[in-house]
Amino acid sequence: MKQPPYILIVNGTKVRRPVFVLGAPHSGVGLVARALGKAPGFHVGAGHGAVQDAVHALARRPSIAEERAQGTASLLRAAFAESWQLTPLTCPRCPGGPVPARDAAAPCRHAGGVGRYGDASPDLLYCAAALQRAFEDAVFVQVIRDGRDVAASMLGDEQALSWFRPALANLDHEMPNPFFGIEDEKDRAQYPKLSIAAKCAMRWRGAVRLSARLRGALGADRLMTLRYEDLFGGEVATAEQLREFTGARVSAVELVRSDSPGIGSWRSRLSAEQREDVRTIAGSELQRLGYAKQR
Repeated sequence: MKQPPYILIVNGTKVRRPVFVLGAPHSGVGLVARALGKAPGFHVGAGHGAVQDAVHALARRPSIAEERAQGTASLLRAAFAESWQLTPLTCPRCPGGPVPARDAAAPCRHAGGVGRYGDASPDLLYCAAALQRAFEDAVFVQVIRDGRDVAASMLGDEQALSWFRPALANLDHEMPNPFFGIEDEKDRAQYPKLSIAAKCAMRWRGAVRLSARLRGALGADRLMTLRYEDLFGGEVATAEQLREFTGARVSAVELVRSDSPGIGSWRSRLSAEQREDVRTIAGSELQRLGYAKQR
């Protein structure tokens, strides 16, 4: 028997058509999420503890979502319900400071102006299938970036590199393992011998393959794909695309970066050996996405 639709109420508002922003690490997800979060009536979370715990549990053990589908859906809805609560202590627009105990858990004065919700937590891509089941009307925006720039950025990110520690990269209980980009026994046997740059490339490769499968599973009304490199100089066009797809009044100004976007920075940030390691692991995906031509 089909389960009845799940109704999630947050801050006194029914959650409708939530927007989830997905991508490999350092692919520009935060930039798109910031623009969405600045749209009137839109609240976009990222990195809330309850959400991150749920996301990483499912990302590292995706079989859990298949074996316990209903429980996983409930877990995700509860995590996002907690993340999206707007109180004087959690609302980014509230001034902060001491709050009376009786008001600390109540919706803040900004909560009534929020009618749409979204999230752009790190590694959200790896539980996209579970999100589809948890929120049947959810829509997704995924961001694709040159894997060489992604690898270069990951190499400078201690948090991203921490996942490669042997204690965390336990590959004995899950195959395939999209979080690490490992798809078969050949990948698993090769993994311990790879350089850190190659492991970064494997994570990117796994992420873009997941993105491709997601495109095959969802129609254009539920999934929008942006290329990171097209955002710069194309802020107006991207804002229009986001407005049409999500219904949010996204401003092109919020897509403008004050610093360098780092496009092509891999040329100076990766050594010749690292470039070759990335090419060996992810060359076919770089070629498929048109990045291999950009030397």
